[in-house]
Amino acid sequence: MPSLRRWSSRLLGLGLALLMPAAQAVTVSLEGQVRNLPVLERELGPDGVLVLLTNLTAGHLVGFGRLQEGQFQIGIPEKFRPPVRPAQFCAGVRSLPSEPKIYIAESLLAYQPDRNAATLLYQADHPTDPTRRVQWFYSDRAATVRGRCSGLNTAYQLSLRAGWTAVMTVSQPGHFLVTNATSNLPYWAQPTPVRNARTLFRTLFTHR
Repeated sequence: MPSLRRWSSRLLGLGLALLMPAAQAVTVSLEGQVRNLPVLERELGPDGVLVLLTNLTAGHLVGFGRLQEGQFQIGIPEKFRPPVRPAQFCAGVRSLPSEPKIYIAESLLAYQPDRNAATLLYQADHPTDPTRRVQWFYSDRAATVRGRCSGLNTAYQLSLRAGWTAVMTVSQPGHFLVTNATSNLPYWAQPTPVRNARTLFRTLFTHR
């Protein structure tokens, strides 16, 4: 994926079509709505905000789009091949027909280039006390994941397809269930922004 460093001074006012080649195919289009938009606008302003789909741990930018009136759409390029690793689900959980290799796009980041500020977005059914949260998994193969982690309170009832799957963690009385996302949950902006984003997330903005 190209570096954001050479774009960071030009991102304000540019749409996704100007940032990615027009002929580049997209495999997944992730759409969402920021429910607490006034919180985000108070910290980042009402204009020029981009939403980045990232893996902050590895410093990978997966895809990005522009936030407009609280709505965003992120296209994940077909040529992007995440650095997958064996899933290694816990003992008691089986993957059929075989264990997949997966990659988790762990974070959505709302980013305002001119202010060099960002805030995390998370997809959940409630801003402070969620019972359902969603992440995006990439799998190198289709797999059915079932079972309960031995000695733990987490169970899996998950069907992964080859490519991207929205995965939901559900908090239930006494345990957690990891399953396929079944509803379009809203996104929530954290109320505390990150200043000097290009310094703090240096690997994200310079990764090639």
